[in-house]
Amino acid sequence: MPVYHPQTQTGKGADLRYRSHAKVPASPRSLGRGWMVLAFFFLTVLACPTSWANDPYPLFGPRCEEPAVTTYKAMPGERAPGNYADVASWTAQRTPVTRVNMLGGDFWLVSQFTPDQPGNDWVVTFDNTYYENARILVLGDDGLVRQFESGAATATNDMPRGTAAVSLSPGHHYAVVIEVSSKFYTAIPRIDVQTRAEYHKRRTNESALMLGSLGVLFGLGVFIMFVGLWIRDRSYTLYGCQALILVLGWGFFFGVPQGWLGINTDPVNFTQWFILLPVVHVRFTIRFLELWRHSPRMARLGYAIVIASIIALPISLIFPSLAFLIATFLVSTVVLFSASMGIWSLWRGVRRARFFTLAYMAVLIPGSIILPVNFGLIPSIVDNADLMTLMGNSCEAMLLAFALADHVKLVEDGRERFRRGMQEAVAKASIDALTGLGNRLAFNVMIEEITRRENVDPAAGTWLIAMIDLDGLKLVNDSQGHERGDDLLSAVGEGLARLGDLIRAFRLGGDEFAIIAYGDEHTQERLEKALAELDRRLRGSDFPDAGISYGICSAPANQRRFSNADFAELVREADRAMYAHKSRRRTQRVSDPHPADQTVTVLRGD
Repeated sequence: MPVYHPQTQTGKGADLRYRSHAKVPASPRSLGRGWMVLAFFFLTVLACPTSWANDPYPLFGPRCEEPAVTTYKAMPGERAPGNYADVASWTAQRTPVTRVNMLGGDFWLVSQFTPDQPGNDWVVTFDNTYYENARILVLGDDGLVRQFESGAATATNDMPRGTAAVSLSPGHHYAVVIEVSSKFYTAIPRIDVQTRAEYHKRRTNESALMLGSLGVLFGLGVFIMFVGLWIRDRSYTLYGCQALILVLGWGFFFGVPQGWLGINTDPVNFTQWFILLPVVHVRFTIRFLELWRHSPRMARLGYAIVIASIIALPISLIFPSLAFLIATFLVSTVVLFSASMGIWSLWRGVRRARFFTLAYMAVLIPGSIILPVNFGLIPSIVDNADLMTLMGNSCEAMLLAFALADHVKLVEDGRERFRRGMQEAVAKASIDALTGLGNRLAFNVMIEEITRRENVDPAAGTWLIAMIDLDGLKLVNDSQGHERGDDLLSAVGEGLARLGDLIRAFRLGGDEFAIIAYGDEHTQERLEKALAELDRRLRGSDFPDAGISYGICSAPANQRRFSNADFAELVREADRAMYAHKSRRRTQRVSDPHPADQTVTVLRGD
């Protein structure tokens, strides 16, 4: 087998494959399919029977008793009933309304119930909505009168709910009267009644899931953001910012700054963070899915959502009653936008959209459940839809992290394919196709490599240059045809390739060959004998008029570093020796199979 210089080796099975990055216009039909799939899913959720919400499914703990709630509009200066006996007359003087106004206001919520389980330790919970201030009054026919305060403004709400621990006696009748005030509401309020043990189990589960979900979002956000800053990839940075904004939004919603840290955040609340979310959310989607390249029209639509979010931010502070509806609308829009773009990209065969689309499905499903609840269309279907949405966000964050990791793998695979392809292309460009030897490019590359490193052990040897000219090639071409000439070149190439491991042979063009070798005087002698033997074999084969003329030049034995000028001088001296050898062959018939020594030692300094 021929021996090649490492720079000219070709890898087995190397395949240079290029993926076209030409601009691909978006297909309106494909876009329509993506939107149709999402619209069908969304309408299916909205079409679910509202009776499901009459008895919310207990996802996070034991089922609790949920007595019916009657809602009344609260007027300034009104007072709550003083005892259980006054409740009937007090409610008779008021006209009930269908539900609280989602744009905020003051309301009375009244619910009556009779405990049907043994035990005296109970918890009454004002649940299922965000509110600023609530006074919870529990009255009983056994003389019970207990009052509690809760809400974001009082920094005593709990995930977010107001709880009243009371002692209730089975068989007695009780009423819960709540006066609630808020700039907006996030759902139809609900009153839950359950034993203290059941409430403790539910609260433990919900607290663990809340903290775990926030921890996942925070950890992924910080890690991925720093990765993005480190590698200067804006997709990672935007994703990290998106996760951290979600942490702030949900942290404010669950009262972490107010109830846990004692921080007064007015007038900012959780809605401003969710309004800010599309600013980075959309840009991440556009950049990750390369929408400017695949679908500029949808990229422009995404930036329209960004501009709308920026404009909506001060509006939410000026008109706080609209803040939640604005946030709900923008978040719903951006999730639909990202999910539809993921489906569309997946439909078009964009591999990186796999985990991306799955991530938005993870948040779209709970989001579709909670969306009609947020608009006050139906009561909540599950016992804590907000926590379920937070968990969906944490799943979304993990799947988006998988999407980024998958993207890294795809990029690395592409780079590896490109690297192998470039290696093969360079190798092919560095190999003479006829003889399999390195060509002039490979010869120059090897010289460049030698000049970049030092000869650390001059005692072991030095560099040798041999210039070789093939005699008789023109005669063979003219008399026997170019195919026979090619056979002659191949025979010379095969002979040169067998000279040894530390010897690299090159065909510089036409009938000109060169050798670069490393070794001592014995190596030089072996090279001379090998070239003389190759000359004899050619003359003794089917090419009696052919032979090789050669000259060998060695660098000084004590030279450690070599420059391009040093090698240029070695080549010139080897050329002179080769032409001297050729001249002698023309003037006399060489009978000695071992020609005279044509070696010239060039003594050059650095």
